[in-house]
Amino acid sequence: MDRIENQEPEERWDRVMKRYASVVAVVFCYIVKDGKILLIRRGNPPSYNEYTVVGGKKEVGEDLIAACRREVAEETNLDVRNLEFRGVVHNHMAGRDFEVITFYFKTEDFTGELRSGSEGDLEWCSIDESFHKDGISEYYLRITPLVLGDRASFVGSISIDGEGKIERFEIS
Repeated sequence: MDRIENQEPEERWDRVMKRYASVVAVVFCYIVKDGKILLIRRGNPPSYNEYTVVGGKKEVGEDLIAACRREVAEETNLDVRNLEFRGVVHNHMAGRDFEVITFYFKTEDFTGELRSGSEGDLEWCSIDESFHKDGISEYYLRITPLVLGDRASFVGSISIDGEGKIERFEIS
C-alpha cells in the first residue's frame, strides 16, 4: 500500500477526506410579523405537504446569510434583512452517506410583495395556532420554541431513523 506521503496532493486529499462525512448545509428563516409567522406548505419532497418555515440548501460558494436571503426570495418574493442567527442543528439520518447541518435565522425586517411559488403555498399563521396546525412539521414543533425563545442561541443534534422519524433530539 502506498504511503500517503508518496501520493500526489489531490490523491492525498481524496484519501484523507473519505473518512469524513459529506455535509449538506441548509438554512431556515423564521419570518415574523405582528405575532404571526410565515409558513410554507411544501409542494416537494422531502417535506411534501407539511407546513414548515421557508428555507433550503446552501449553494457552493455562498455564505449562510446570502443562502438564507436567496432561499427566502425564491420561495416568497420577499427581501429579508437583519437576519438574527438563532441556532444550528446536526441531523444524522440512518442509512445516508451524508449529514445535514441546519442553520436557523429569524427576522421581522422584510420588504416585497408576498407571492407563493413552485416550492409551495405560503400563509401567515398566528404563532400560537401554528403549533396545532394540521400538517405542521415535527421539526417545526421542536425547533420553533428555541428559535423564538429568549435563549441567545442553541446547538442541537437530531438522529433520524430510516423512515424519517426523529429518534433522538438533544439541545445544548
